[in-house]
Amino acid sequence: MSLKRPRSFLNPLPETSSSHKRPLIESRDKSPGKSTESDFDFEIPCDTKAAILFLKSIVPLSKFERKIPAIILKHQIYCVVKDKTSVDRQLNNLWEENEVRLFKLTSGSDEFGVVLTEDYVSHVKSRVSDPKVLLTIDKFVSSLLPNHSDVSISKKDVSNRFRLSEEDITHLVSTGVLTTRDVDSWWLSVPGAGVFMKNFSNGRKALIRMIRQRKYREILERDLLSRKFDGHSKLGIAYHIYDIIGAEIVKSVETTSGRLLRLDIQSESRARSNR
Repeated sequence: MSLKRPRSFLNPLPETSSSHKRPLIESRDKSPGKSTESDFDFEIPCDTKAAILFLKSIVPLSKFERKIPAIILKHQIYCVVKDKTSVDRQLNNLWEENEVRLFKLTSGSDEFGVVLTEDYVSHVKSRVSDPKVLLTIDKFVSSLLPNHSDVSISKKDVSNRFRLSEEDITHLVSTGVLTTRDVDSWWLSVPGAGVFMKNFSNGRKALIRMIRQRKYREILERDLLSRKFDGHSKLGIAYHIYDIIGAEIVKSVETTSGRLLRLDIQSESRARSNR
């Protein structure tokens, strides 16, 4: 019998706006207590995957016209799940089981993007029309992805371990699933990642600027959520709020009026220097 978890693991915090609620997940990375079948009514994923699914739900993919899949930032997950150690452990398990893929973002910092593997595979295949290239992508999906849990790969592994030819490598590079790291290695990448990075970078800068212009460099989250943001980033303001909290660019303080976001000057300086 598969292990099922109770419905009550989500502990909702006060509503931040009429249309946006912020869940907070207490870590359940512990031995299960006694229970009966009546205590469970459906299967749910681990805390970290549940957080990824929630964060995916706030990405307005329709605005990107299928140019990118839902890319979640690793540090955003820390805003949803309290226990960072549990997140890191569960995320590594999901990665090793090929349920998610991690990608190094080209932002000059140690930020990582997380994509559900099924979303990644679907996205990559949707960008290929040449049958010959599609055969290479099938090799990549069926052989390399399930057996390589790293954000980069060496030329030796590509050629010897996974038996990909020079032509295959050319196809993978042209498709955008491999990008040059150095002479003898590549980063695994998301085709169309440049579109994401442009919106991510512009949106973060715009949000920081909004808070910096406020008195005391702080603002209530509900006030931010009421602002128009489409001109800055297609990712949406909610996505960027989770970014700047998870990246510790702002300090989050619970008040009687809701969550207050206060700019951390030192963290802001580090974020700006990485761009």
